Amino acid sequence: MVGASPVAVAQIDSTPQESIARYGTPVRNELPSKGLLYFQSQGLCTICHYFHGRCDMISMFSEKSEMGVPEGLSDDRIAQLLESECNGAKSKWEMDRFTINLHWNSKDGKKFAIYDTMRHKLVIMTKAAFLRETRSDKKRP
Repeated sequence: MVGASPVAVAQIDSTPQESIARYGTPVRNELPSKGLLYFQSQGLCTICHYFHGRCDMISMFSEKSEMGVPEGLSDDRIAQLLESECNGAKSKWEMDRFTINLHWNSKDGKKFAIYDTMRHKLVIMTKAAFLRETRSDKKRP
């Protein structure tokens, strides 16, 4: 059942301190160099990216893996994580399209989520972070 167990998930726009309060000490801290904190909690690996002190991208995948590929997340777990991102409010996400991957847009239009069905990773990010990343990719040789 979705929401049956509490899920500690780093939410978009949280500070590093708020994420640490939810998860405890990060297993890897690359905040000064890359803006990243790595957590392991409740069976998930979570990578949070911070820009100007606020989380703008979250990548979540199972701690369990086989031959280097994380175990897939169930539909219920994905729904639970998306709901948690919206502070428990249901229907804050709309399925945008279904291809090989699942894709949602937030109703406020400020973020989106993708579940990569091949890599078994759920990524939630702000549209501003996506634009910033795609612009920086174009500048790389």
